[in-house]
Amino acid sequence: MKKQIIIFWIVCLVFTAVACGAPGSVLEENKWFLNSHGDPNKLEEILANTEITAIFDKNKGEVSGYSGCNTYFASYKVNGNNLSIFNLAYTERGCVSPQGVMEQEQEFLSLLADAKSFQVDDTSLTIACSGGRQLYFTKARDM
Repeated sequence: MKKQIIIFWIVCLVFTAVACGAPGSVLEENKWFLNSHGDPNKLEEILANTEITAIFDKNKGEVSGYSGCNTYFASYKVNGNNLSIFNLAYTERGCVSPQGVMEQEQEFLSLLADAKSFQVDDTSLTIACSGGRQLYFTKARDM
């Protein structure tokens, strides 16, 4: 009887996880746009007329996107809400406009490489990085 109860609860947990979706599935089914970054008590908005994106591809285990001037890609792993980004690479184009775009790009790439965990829902993604810094994204309307 104990064995049947344990099996019952395991089946219930599996169905609940499938029905609700794992956090990684929302992460990986969307295109994300960076809105702000840095210290959560003093987030910096991204520069006007710039765009920073992230797309997590579960099949490739790769995150890629546009970092304001260059494109980037990296490998990633998700374990629950823990996130590891590694083998980060990017193109090496230089941009002069708008002023500060290259500094913003380097800050973003540095924070992304330091990713530790994430929180995600249907419209937003927050990546917590070392030192308490964060990357705050919103979901693209269409993917």
